[in-house]
Amino acid sequence: MMNPVKKLLAAGGTAWGASTLGPTPLIAKLTATTGVDFVWIDTEHSSFGAESIELLPPLIRQSGAMPLVRVAGIDSSLIKKALDVGAQGIMVPQVDDAAEARRIVQYAKYPPVGTRGVSPMWTFYNDVPWGEYLPEANEESLIVAQVESLAGMENVEAIAAVEGIDVVLAGPMDLSASMGLIGQLQHERVQQFLAEFPARVSSQGKVAGIALGSVESAEKAWRQGYRFINFANAVFDGLSGIRRGLAHLKSVAEGR
Repeated sequence: MMNPVKKLLAAGGTAWGASTLGPTPLIAKLTATTGVDFVWIDTEHSSFGAESIELLPPLIRQSGAMPLVRVAGIDSSLIKKALDVGAQGIMVPQVDDAAEARRIVQYAKYPPVGTRGVSPMWTFYNDVPWGEYLPEANEESLIVAQVESLAGMENVEAIAAVEGIDVVLAGPMDLSASMGLIGQLQHERVQQFLAEFPARVSSQGKVAGIALGSVESAEKAWRQGYRFINFANAVFDGLSGIRRGLAHLKSVAEGR
């Protein structure tokens, strides 16, 4: 039950991901077969919820990638549902301080670490006995806290220091808005924060993440120290584009 992304990050590697823009099982499955380490399913800004993505995480798991579900907020029912339909990683937006980060860990982990209720359903699609999954579930789940506000910017180290948080991910668009620079992603203040972000996160022994829209920006982020990077999506880039971009980024990361 080892999460492949947690294993990769623990070994000092970089996790490359791509997103799906809709709850379509075939697109999710095909995206997972491109070789990416994780497939991002967004339920924050999209119109669908856990009932619409029910098949996606089990299908992504079958291809060896990690299904990552971004929920809409710090809500125990949303986090629990995402994990119960098969997410191996959850991302929670708008995390402003350590107390909120601790609540996320509490909601995502089974007792005695947290308070997650016990009834995972994805296991029936993947023929995984509860006796195999449940003892490993807390260790398997990867938790991503997304920093997107002025308060979050001030508390990056405190958020990263929370036990159970694996990745702290910068949200450039919302960060620009919180600075009064909405949409101005190239503004020097936004870029300065993004450049300093990886070192602040890694100072607490955690991994810095970011979501970007091109291979070029993903390469720049990797050189800045980010190691959990979403660089493409199946709709805009296509499967061939994801494969080409991934091959380039891996060659850069491996020094080829």
